[in-house]
Amino acid sequence: MKAHELLSSPKAWCQESPAEDPRGNKLQVFDARAVKWCALGAIQKVYSPSQWGETMDRLLRALSVSEQGLAQMTKSDKACCLMEWNDDCRSSFQEIREILLSADI
Repeated sequence: MKAHELLSSPKAWCQESPAEDPRGNKLQVFDARAVKWCALGAIQKVYSPSQWGETMDRLLRALSVSEQGLAQMTKSDKACCLMEWNDDCRSSFQEIREILLSADI
């Protein structure tokens, strides 16, 4: 499975939280009650921790972050950038999904 498959519809996507239950309560990514995830949460849910770094890099490249920019960022910086992108009020589910698809994540 890939993150874009987990986020297959707007009903599976959330903002302002790594994950949510059916009532919109904020949860951690691996909580069994989760039915919605943010883009970063979907990456963490679907990929093993050893793959998170490269997967975040691929997604950031798809968002036009330069190789020089990536080289200057820590894993935490990368995660924060992805959370900000996901949580931006101008970000739509369609945009998030299209970028995940284009990056094959």
